[in-house]
Amino acid sequence: MMRNLNLLASIQALPRDLRLLFLSLFLWTFGLGVYNYVWSIYLRNLGALPEQVGLVYSVGFLAAAASMIPGGLLANKYELRTLIIISWAMSLPPPVMFYHARVWPDVIPGLLILQVSGFSLPAFNAYISTASDQGKMASSFGAVYAAAPLGIVISPAMGSILLNWLQIRDLFWVSFAFFSVSTLVLFRVGRQPPLETDKSHPLIELPKSSLEKTILILLAGDTIAYSITASFLPLYFQDIYHLTNVQIQLLGAVQSLGGAVLAILLGRWATRRNPGGAMAAGFLLVSGGVAGIALTASPFLVLPMVFFFGTARAPSLVSYSILSGLKKGGSRGGRFGLYLTLEQLGFVIGSSVGGFLYAMGPVSVLGVTSVSFLALAGLSLLRIEKLVPPQKQT
Repeated sequence: MMRNLNLLASIQALPRDLRLLFLSLFLWTFGLGVYNYVWSIYLRNLGALPEQVGLVYSVGFLAAAASMIPGGLLANKYELRTLIIISWAMSLPPPVMFYHARVWPDVIPGLLILQVSGFSLPAFNAYISTASDQGKMASSFGAVYAAAPLGIVISPAMGSILLNWLQIRDLFWVSFAFFSVSTLVLFRVGRQPPLETDKSHPLIELPKSSLEKTILILLAGDTIAYSITASFLPLYFQDIYHLTNVQIQLLGAVQSLGGAVLAILLGRWATRRNPGGAMAAGFLLVSGGVAGIALTASPFLVLPMVFFFGTARAPSLVSYSILSGLKKGGSRGGRFGLYLTLEQLGFVIGSSVGGFLYAMGPVSVLGVTSVSFLALAGLSLLRIEKLVPPQKQT
């Protein structure tokens, strides 16, 4: 049991290039986390209403969705590390643009650039699947992507300290510095050639099997359910619990810690036992955590609930590990691009729905999210465990 909880060992077991990817992603998300959990509050300070906060999120996610399929095609044609470096470098101007915003529409150009910079996600996923040990695909995805919540565990605490002397807008310069260093780290990563073309399959292949269709539903459902609440949780804590920006940042760190710990644990569960059970457990934890946030009256009792809510994105990593084992070669980059596009569209839908629900009543976003994750848990338990044969439980 203690071995399963040794997160450092999971990271150390990664190949060298994946450890460097982990470090770069950690530094980048550290920079993001400095302001991420007060982003919606920053938009409110710029004059945005809840519906307009949802609109800003939706516009950004729509831009990200539009970049995924082109990013998948690029991953089939060009060297993977180069694509990742270009996309990381694209994220440098947005923090400066956010700093100079004076009304909420001013953030949209920078947000579009930041989200389009995610076009390398198919290349990033393809790099992990190519560089990892094939027998440890799920745990490799979980370990590398654990860098994202880990980076946001510490940085909100730093942001909360800085907010004692600075305004929210000043935090964007700290983000710029971390984005810059994370980009430089990528130059130490080994090159990966374009994915070998699989001429027997098209570059963009629609899901055909029951397993592929189920994964698609789970990925889109996860992002819809998550973004209904995630985009508005800081506003909820401010409006219902009357917490300060500093306290909201600290709760964000707890949420990220939950995501980091459980991403690795669920990845190991999926590798050693079955992915369906691992995904269902993750979704159940999120459902219970969101329900607990709605029912808990004390800011102290809400801490474990927020920790469980951080699990929300972990089951998706198990889904991508399954996809990695379905087909090899050039079709894999296009496959990641297609699924990531539909996943990002889920964020668009969830953010838009969440804005209207929050305007109707803040608790409604939590109720819809909790029920949605409960349904996803049932689907993953009934379908994924049945459809994934033992030899594909990587």
